[in-house]
Amino acid sequence: MICLLLLLNVQQYFEKLETSNGVESTSLTTASLVFSQSFEGSNPLSSFYSLELGAPHSLNIVKRPKGNGKAARFELRQSDPDVKGSRRAEVTVVKGNLEREMWYAYEVYFPSDGFVDEKDDECITQWHQSGMGSPSASIRTKNGRLRITVRNEQEEKDKVDLGPIKKNKWISIVVHMVHSYDSDGLTEVWIDGKKLLSRKGGNMYNEGGMPKLKLGIYKSDWAKEKTTTDKRVLYFDNIQVGRAGTKLTDMISS
Repeated sequence: MICLLLLLNVQQYFEKLETSNGVESTSLTTASLVFSQSFEGSNPLSSFYSLELGAPHSLNIVKRPKGNGKAARFELRQSDPDVKGSRRAEVTVVKGNLEREMWYAYEVYFPSDGFVDEKDDECITQWHQSGMGSPSASIRTKNGRLRITVRNEQEEKDKVDLGPIKKNKWISIVVHMVHSYDSDGLTEVWIDGKKLLSRKGGNMYNEGGMPKLKLGIYKSDWAKEKTTTDKRVLYFDNIQVGRAGTKLTDMISS
């Protein structure tokens, strides 16, 4: 009975978060931006396409660490219930309105006391196509470092190291993609204004349609085993998505 009441309370909590179907996009700076969220509005979570959360601590709007304003705080615990078959605290930012050429940007903050380094990886960003299992592209962490994986076939993928994670500091990440299965695809990454990757070639599967963008914490290992930590905490802010015509300067937050 206690477990049933807990599940009902969690369900009611997230139903309240999703009462609005409208898109609340703030600080739109150019006509090419299709999504912009700085978490300063009255109901910022309603702007996301969907929420994949297992507990009340999974996602909350809080005071921005090391700065003014607000930010989104994600927390995933090893003891959290499965969501869609695995351990995750994620949001789908946009789905269904992505085009061939897109820009993606956000700021992320790794607290040293909530995100200790370990060898088991987790996904913090993924471009996922419907029914295709593993994401065609994702930004992940492992051993205190950031990396991006890109593929157009399930069995093969490129893993590109993006450098060490800077703890207790906001990091700006910008990704420019020309989504394609073929050689005309393009994946570019900037961190804190420095270009770290320019990769030509396929970055999506030939099936499944255009990808959706997901942010948060997805740690699949926890669904089947324990690792050296049992909690992950991340903060996100200034999430933006832009179409072709967007400039790099539009995507880098001041």
